[in-house]
Amino acid sequence: MRDPVDVLVMNATELLTCVGVRRGPGLADLEVLRNAAIAIADGKIVDVGASTDLETRYDAALRIDASGRLVTPSFVDAHTHLVHAGSRHDEWEQRATGIPRHGIDGGIRWSIARTREAHEEVLRAQAIINLDIALEHGTTVLEAKSGYGLDRETELRLLRIASSLQHPVKVVPTYLGAHVLPPEYVDDKDAYVTLVMDLLPEASRYARYCDVWVDPVAFTADDGRRISRAAQSHGMGVRLHADQTGPAGGSGLGAELGASSVDHLECISDADLCLLGDSNTVAIVLPGVTFHMTEQVPRMVDGIEQLAERPHMPSWCRRIINSGAIVALATDYNPGTCPTISMQMVMQAAARLYRMSYAEIWHAVTVNAAQALDRSHRNGSLVAGHDGDLIIWSVPEHGMVINRFGYNLVDQVLVGGQVVVAGARRVTW
Repeated sequence: MRDPVDVLVMNATELLTCVGVRRGPGLADLEVLRNAAIAIADGKIVDVGASTDLETRYDAALRIDASGRLVTPSFVDAHTHLVHAGSRHDEWEQRATGIPRHGIDGGIRWSIARTREAHEEVLRAQAIINLDIALEHGTTVLEAKSGYGLDRETELRLLRIASSLQHPVKVVPTYLGAHVLPPEYVDDKDAYVTLVMDLLPEASRYARYCDVWVDPVAFTADDGRRISRAAQSHGMGVRLHADQTGPAGGSGLGAELGASSVDHLECISDADLCLLGDSNTVAIVLPGVTFHMTEQVPRMVDGIEQLAERPHMPSWCRRIINSGAIVALATDYNPGTCPTISMQMVMQAAARLYRMSYAEIWHAVTVNAAQALDRSHRNGSLVAGHDGDLIIWSVPEHGMVINRFGYNLVDQVLVGGQVVVAGARRVTW
């Protein structure tokens, strides 16, 4: 007698399991099952294996034939700025054409002004639209930072929105009060740090994590330590934007604090990299930023072509992998430095700009990304006991998802065993 299940996905040409957090050489060790199947009941995976075995073992209410299809875990996007207002496309054109412009912190302050002005329902509606796009491209768990309010009212509004969105994508809110200094506090950082810390009791009602940007243009490691320790006392996990524009000790601080992740890391020091490699803090690298900010191609300054800002990114990424750190990829979706919410785009950029292998990339967007949100026990792998979240692709092999670019290769997405995307379009949930 066959056991009843809700869903049986059969005959996958390839199925990636992505089981177990990977680091160092293990990042490139990818398990690929062929002619495989997966059974789901009550929202959870109950079995993964050969199609011939599962077909004789289970009786499914819904059978999906994945012949000629790739099946993988769905994506976990562990770094986004989901809720905000305004587009900075004009600013980006200035960068691309070499017209003088304000720095990265100035662009963030422009977004702060637009977001403070925006009505809550406008922000909520745009967030839902963006979640639909993320879902249709394969993301089912997504971290969402505040950080575009930087006053009490707007920061709490952003967190309230992020924590109450009704959507198939699981949203994990993060309080990023310490993003940059808002205009009214540019000459009084200590007072603003105090405000950030004073908001922690209220922020912790909505946010799972607290994030601080530890960087020469933002906050010091001492600031980050004070805020993060206070957040931990309120039961919040810690994440850090670290060492993006210059070395500031943020990566090492993350290892010291036991942070869930440190993100960016473009200017990480050798000493901090050693600390990170010996820790369980996840190193999130962001190739979408490298791509959009044109950091690896010659740049124009006052009409004159100059050398690329960061031509060394492949060797930089390889140093982080070789350190033994747990490496993940994320979008950093935001209106300025990376306006994409597609993890497919991130995978494709990681191969081209960081020279990561297919296997490394798949682990970095699934199980390692789930670990960055402390969810690798339930997301990011196709293994019995995990959530029944998966992607059925329109291509048969995992390398094709990364080799091709410029269009969506998702066919179906399942969340908890329920089909929420069909034909690359969201269906009623």
